[in-house]
Amino acid sequence: MFKDFEEITENDYRAIGFRAGLEIHQQLDTRQKLFCRCPAPHPPYDDFFHIEIARTLRPALSELGEIDPSILMEFKSQKQIIYKINRDTICTYELDQSPPFEINQDALDIAIYYCLKFNAKIVDEIYVCRKYHLDGSIPSGYQRTAMIGLQGFYEFKGKKIHFPEITLEEDAAREISDKYHIREYFTDRLGIPLIEIVTEPSFTSPQEVKEFAEAIRNEFLATGEVRKGSGTLRMDLNISINGSERCEIKGVDKISKIPILGYNEALRQWNLLRLRDALHTRNITPENFKATVYDLHNVLKHTFFYPIQQAIKNNGEVYCIKLPNWAGFLKWPTQRYTTFAQEISERVKVIACLTDYPNIIVSDIIDNTISREEIDKTKKFIGATSNDGFVIVWGPPEDVQIAIEEIKNRAYEATIGVPSESRRALPEGTTAFERVLPGPQRMYPDTDLPHINISKSRVERLRLKLKESFSDRVKWCEAFGFPPSAIKRICTSDRYLLIKELVEKFRIHPNFIVRIFLEFLPFLEKRGLKTKVLTNEQIRTIFAMYSKGEILRTGVFSAIEFAMRGECDKIPSHLYPATNDELEQAYNQAVEFLSQNRIYHNEKRAEILTGYIMRILRGRVEGKTVKEFVAQKLEKENGSNWI
Repeated sequence: MFKDFEEITENDYRAIGFRAGLEIHQQLDTRQKLFCRCPAPHPPYDDFFHIEIARTLRPALSELGEIDPSILMEFKSQKQIIYKINRDTICTYELDQSPPFEINQDALDIAIYYCLKFNAKIVDEIYVCRKYHLDGSIPSGYQRTAMIGLQGFYEFKGKKIHFPEITLEEDAAREISDKYHIREYFTDRLGIPLIEIVTEPSFTSPQEVKEFAEAIRNEFLATGEVRKGSGTLRMDLNISINGSERCEIKGVDKISKIPILGYNEALRQWNLLRLRDALHTRNITPENFKATVYDLHNVLKHTFFYPIQQAIKNNGEVYCIKLPNWAGFLKWPTQRYTTFAQEISERVKVIACLTDYPNIIVSDIIDNTISREEIDKTKKFIGATSNDGFVIVWGPPEDVQIAIEEIKNRAYEATIGVPSESRRALPEGTTAFERVLPGPQRMYPDTDLPHINISKSRVERLRLKLKESFSDRVKWCEAFGFPPSAIKRICTSDRYLLIKELVEKFRIHPNFIVRIFLEFLPFLEKRGLKTKVLTNEQIRTIFAMYSKGEILRTGVFSAIEFAMRGECDKIPSHLYPATNDELEQAYNQAVEFLSQNRIYHNEKRAEILTGYIMRILRGRVEGKTVKEFVAQKLEKENGSNWI
């Protein structure tokens, strides 16, 4: 038995031959897009658009006269693509109305930098290629991509994880809906530069993949050359187990989802292999697979089952595919809480565009569908016995004919084992069919762009900019006594080098650093102040004043606020440390204030006096100093009254 998610161990994964590789797609932090000069917007993206453009894509032969099977599948669905366009973030290049500009040199430098960071061999000449994407995510129908580095690796948990290739490519559009024969996209992120890192299948458990992804993400963040926020990092998992084909899980947008997605895919493949073996015991093999199609229009024309009723009303068709000896197999479990019937339903949804659920009825799961009487009529009409299974599908005539072929194809594939396919990651941790796996036929050289020579001087210039790794930063933080809970955020901070300087040069205590950078600055951001306007030089100046005693610890907070409001000139005159005479004067004002107001809780007298003085001398005196001063004053007053 396959253990539950909460109980399965790494040894269990090794026992089934779990193997996984990872594709990481990370947006680069450049001002402009990769092959045009449009601004590259940052998330969260704006859903505002000026116009809509409709396109229909069709396949084309590769240079070898071949068509990739994934492209044929997309063409079979006959989708109309709607692009919602904001003219502030897109131009005629993205719409395939003009040739590309030369490659963004800043993005190319960042890509070379990461190749060096991950020990890859930089190619001497870069040739931009076209990679077909007929799903509509790129209006031209292909994505421009360029190989930058080869044979890289990353040291992880005592072993080398190899990267066969590191590429620079343009991002695709954001899908917002996909229903029937219409798919809609926002084009704001279209064309943003991203780096793609592909690993070998070196991982033996989903947890190991997760830990590796976190390590690479930390390395990205530590350099400060990548974008942050939702959707800027996306991953694809490639998974197989003993006896299965590789399946790709696309669109993993959160590292925390990797363990449950990996578990469910391993479970799905394991169950599909068991299903194949069970089918073979009933003599259902690829050689003698049978599926017979029947028209059920006359059988179900008076049904009260609403989906079929509406299909017939709209001149649609209803068909049944009989699967001899398949009884019980259509409810065979695959992932957690799903069955093989769902595998068929997904194919029908994606390729035949029958997107309304339910889109099929299977003989093993008939509750809340057509009536028992209609089930019996159907069985009699198709000549089904208690050992047979069947699938009913309905909808527009052309879509139903495609659905029939896909139902037969998916049932046939079950007799072979695990079909090699791309699957979409779902929020609950399961996956759904997306397309068949693409092959090499979808890639060919781009003739619109010249090749680019990478000089040794350029590589060496970028090599000199290499920053310390994330693990080295962690070691530094630990050596200086940063709180463990804050180390990751410090190491991935854009201001890490500044923090390091403050600690080493100005001897600022790590706890104070954490208080300022991880607590106070985010607090000001929530109040509406933009921390990005605060320059490193301003922070350096403020801490230099603090280390010299020109302002106090509490004054650092006020000084940062002054700097963010563009009032740096007020820092010396408003935040110099208060003298004893000023403290005495502030105390007298506080006493005068209390004498004019009634106090119901006399035990809070010291607290009220302290708060009043702090308000008068804000940023110029430490709270501890005021508290001790007030306590001494009250002690003297109480002593005088006693005498």
